[in-house]
Amino acid sequence: MSQPAASASALDTQGASPPLMLSQMIDQLSPVPEPVAVAWWPQTWGWLVLAVVVLALLSWLGWRRYRHWKSNRYRREALAELHRRLAGGEGATALAEVLRRTALAAFPRERIVSLRGEAWERFLNQTVAPGKPCFDAASVARLTELPYRQTDAADRHLDDLTWRVERWISVHDSQRGRA
Repeated sequence: MSQPAASASALDTQGASPPLMLSQMIDQLSPVPEPVAVAWWPQTWGWLVLAVVVLALLSWLGWRRYRHWKSNRYRREALAELHRRLAGGEGATALAEVLRRTALAAFPRERIVSLRGEAWERFLNQTVAPGKPCFDAASVARLTELPYRQTDAADRHLDDLTWRVERWISVHDSQRGRA
């Protein structure tokens, strides 16, 4: 036993350093080199052209959507006025007035002002999707007569008429009724 101790003391006297601890060895390692940063700029012109085309397409679609939203402002305002007036208890009077005002906002005045009865029904149905009429003769007659009747008769048909008026305001095609 004295021999290994003697050899260790012999190493110390010769100037050798004691063995390193693991943490000291890790500190002596050289740092890991950082990878080169990936460029965000496209490497080829094809990607740049594709990006420009996609950006142009998205801009065009955004512009069309904005124009569509802006051109349907009268519909949103008509539905809001209709709901406000129905909540206020105006009933059939509100339905008839808002329907007529919406038609006047969407179509030429000369075309709308003179329409009554069967011609009004034909116009309302021609301006929605073909084959899906909004109004029948009875509903147009009720819409015309109910504002002048007592509220009991008006309340029975109010839900049906409200649905028809809201549907027409929402789906009519302002280009179809111009002819």
